[in-house]
Parts: sequence; structure tokens; C-alpha cells
Amino acid sequence: MNYTPQSLIDEIEKLKELWKFDDAINKINSILFRDPNNEEALLQVADIQYRKGEISKAWKAIDFLNAKKNNEDPLGLYIKWILEMEKNHRLEAKKYLQKALELTKAENHEIMRCYGLCEYRYWNREKWLWLLKDSFTLNNKDAEVIYNLIELYILERKYSKAKSMIEYYYRNHGKLQTIDKEITYYDKKITLLERFIKTQAIFKT
Repeated sequence: MNYTPQSLIDEIEKLKELWKFDDAINKINSILFRDPNNEEALLQVADIQYRKGEISKAWKAIDFLNAKKNNEDPLGLYIKWILEMEKNHRLEAKKYLQKALELTKAENHEIMRCYGLCEYRYWNREKWLWLLKDSFTLNNKDAEVIYNLIELYILERKYSKAKSMIEYYYRNHGKLQTIDKEITYYDKKITLLERFIKTQAIFKT
């Protein structure tokens, strides 16, 4: 991957946080003007266009990057999966994620978690659970993985396991990792799931 000064990346990330996407794109274009093949800049273009809802533009950037990598880059394939899902191309999306899973030798917990979601969409809950458990084994501090596990245990009516995972969530709250959401997002969601489990207990008495 081509080198881009961290200070410039920080500026771009700050502009994205402020939703100043046009300013961020201008910064990125200053990189691409000097280095049209800069991979980090191309990834930034795809991310910004995706956030803006300009899926076709994000698609173009990531297709260019994947072509450069001969479709052998797990990150590029993972992003392609996200974009294909936005277009509701589920079967095509699954192929990209499956290849990313193979390339990472099933050692990337996020790709594994997402592939599990693909299986769930085809009603394969057993495989989803298996993949989520493996994802949790690889990274047991990812709030999204823990939240997904709680959801699945509830769907399967395994309420005691869901409760145990909720307890685990609270016990490790200060160590949990998030990517694109604040931890308060998960706090609210898990509080609702906790109430649901309690309601089920009431109905059984």
C-alpha cells in the first residue's frame, strides 16, 4: 500500500466525522492527483461515497482497487460484499465474502461474523451460530459479535445462554471494542434484549 502521511489521514477522518464529505474528497483528490493508484486514498473514496449514499461511485473505486489486486485482497472483497448487499445482490455478495474468508484462512473475526450473517439470511441458523462462536473465539471483546450472539441465542430460545452472554457483556464493558458505533448503541440494544428475556420468564410462570 502506498504511503500517505498519517496527519493527512487524520484530517480526512476528522472531516468525515463532521460530515464534511466534499472537503474530505478534496483532500483525497490531492493525494490521487500525485498518485492515482494510492490504495488508502481509493479506500477513502469508497468509504465516503458509501456514506453519502453514492453506491455506484463507491463501487467504481473499489472495483478499480480490486482489479489492481487481482481480486485477492480480503479487505477489498469485504468492502465489495458490503456494496453488493446495498444493491440487494445477496448471492453475488456472498461469493466475495466467501473468497475473503478463504484468503484470510478463517482468521479474521469480522469477515467470519459477516459470513455467518450470510448463512442466516438463508435460514442456516446452526451454521450462523457456529461461525459466530468462532468469531467470538478470535476476538471476544468485539461488541458487535457479542450482540449478535445474544440475538441468535434469543432467536433459538436459548435464554440462559443469552443471559450468560449479557452478563459477559456487562462484566467486560470497559474492555469492549466498537468500529462504527458508540458503545451506548449496544448498551441500549442489549437492555432491550434483557427486558425481552425477563418478559419470557414471566410468561412461563
